[in-house]
Amino acid sequence: MQKEKIEKSEEPSNQADYGEVAERFRQIIKEQFGTQRALAKAIDVKDGSYLTPYVTGRSMIGSILRKKLEAVGIDVDYILTGRREEIPLAEQEDVDKEELYDQCTSKILEIQSRLMELNNAVLEVNQMVGRLKKSAK
Repeated sequence: MQKEKIEKSEEPSNQADYGEVAERFRQIIKEQFGTQRALAKAIDVKDGSYLTPYVTGRSMIGSILRKKLEAVGIDVDYILTGRREEIPLAEQEDVDKEELYDQCTSKILEIQSRLMELNNAVLEVNQMVGRLKKSAK
């Protein structure tokens, strides 16, 4: 009689496993963002304390946080499972360089647009401060 192999769930099943996930999450934050605060800012959440339950192992990354983390380039599958999906060298060479260039260009334009918006906001604030200074005299 052959024994069937039972596959483990990719998500941790108990609190002890959460500690390993939390450790990998802290490692990724340190490597890619330096601090929880920097990651929080990148994923547009209030502050670094939002991430505390996840880096301490009290909570598991859910679908909403997963989407935010993946949007900033974090490999959530690695955090959850400890396994990285490596692209074979042959596939890496097949990357369409023109498509990659277009994606980079698009991202740069998006960043430039955001910078322009921020610059305009700073200009408005400076003008308001100037008016406040004049009215205080």
